[in-house]
Amino acid sequence: MGGVTAAVERLVARWAAGDAAGTARLFAPEVRWWAAPVPGAPWPARVRSLREVEAFFLGFLGAFELTGITTRALVVDGVDAVLTGQLHARLHVSDESRSFDFALSVSVRHDLISEFRLYADTLALASALAAPGVPPVSPQWPHGSVPG
Repeated sequence: MGGVTAAVERLVARWAAGDAAGTARLFAPEVRWWAAPVPGAPWPARVRSLREVEAFFLGFLGAFELTGITTRALVVDGVDAVLTGQLHARLHVSDESRSFDFALSVSVRHDLISEFRLYADTLALASALAAPGVPPVSPQWPHGSVPG
């Protein structure tokens, strides 16, 4: 259990530090990924490789400066964990501060995150991203998110 808790703590710390490359290094080479689809999000909707994991965090951090993560609860069961809380961020294009509720489910194998599921307040995220100047999703990325 300590390994799973430590992996979640590392994930939160690297993401909060704005370290997309360091965050991606916490994941297994092949990852099962699902994130609630957010219209207008500048991050990939579909993620399968470490490069795409890094692209997700780069896209998120390109739109938002993460100013903090408030955790509410962490439940660990074997190799699985669920973390709930709020992401606090400043929108780069408007300097406006926002907070977004989330639940994150991960599985950890060999100290690496092998499954990642992010359930977020998609309405609040989409509303924030509707601000002028937020880059659109790259045309190379698929436009649908399918639970993996």
